[in-house]
Parts: sequence; structure tokens; C-alpha cells
Amino acid sequence: MQTQNLNIEFGGRTYAGFSFDSLPLDAALLAAALQVDQAADQARSSVLGDPLRAVEYRMTADEAESFAAAGYAGEVPGTVQAWMDAAGLDAQAATESILHESRAWESAIYAIRAARLKGKQDVLKATSHEQAEALADVAIAAIKARIQGVGNAA
Repeated sequence: MQTQNLNIEFGGRTYAGFSFDSLPLDAALLAAALQVDQAADQARSSVLGDPLRAVEYRMTADEAESFAAAGYAGEVPGTVQAWMDAAGLDAQAATESILHESRAWESAIYAIRAARLKGKQDVLKATSHEQAEALADVAIAAIKARIQGVGNAA
């Protein structure tokens, strides 16, 4: 967790360039919680890349799920065809590959959310700067661990 040169607004006051330990405890708790949020934002970005890519991935997963449910019969959806062409796979293999990757990034997103929410709540309940920093570090490490080997973070 970043502990130097922090900028935060709290209680109608702006604290600019402060060290974590010199912030009032409630402002420090908020600063630590915001860093947990930032770590989650960075982790999601690492997994998905461009935020609009999430739309592409969801569309691809939806088309692959529908195609698989239809027994891999009928017209191959455009997103599946694109992966078939790019990877040199047949329709079923491309669909299964897409679904496997989709499950991996969805699991990562769920895990990031769980670690973020728990981490923030733990930090906001801290009773000292030291405890808040330690809890934020644990949450940030847990978030980073959730994305290892997934999507663009692989």
C-alpha cells in the first residue's frame, strides 16, 4: 500500500502530500480503503484490458454458450468464427476454448470483487494506522493473486 504523498478529501478538508501515519485515523482508513478499490480496478484492467473488451468478451461468451447449447450445429457465430480463423480450430474446439477462458475471467472478476469488498470492510473497521495498513496490504495481495494466469494478466 502506498504510504507517502497521499491526497485525500475527508471531512471537508483536503489532505495533499501527506504520509499515511500523519493523516487523522478516519482519513487514513478512507485512504487505505480507496487503495483497495484502486488495486481491484487495476486487477480487472489487467485481466480484461480495455474496458470495452469486456463487452466483446461477454458477447463472445454468450454466442459460444448458445452455439454449444445448440450442439455445435447451425451457423457458427461471428465471434466463434473469428477465434476459429485466428487459432486454426474447428467450431467445437474454438467454442470450448472460448467458454473455458470465459469461466476463468468470470471467476477472477468474482474473486476480485469478494477480496475488494472484504478488504475494504476490514480496513474501515481498523482501530489504528498500523492495522489499517496491514489489512490493506493483505487485501491488495489477495486481489493481485486472484488474477495470476487469467486473461491478459497471463
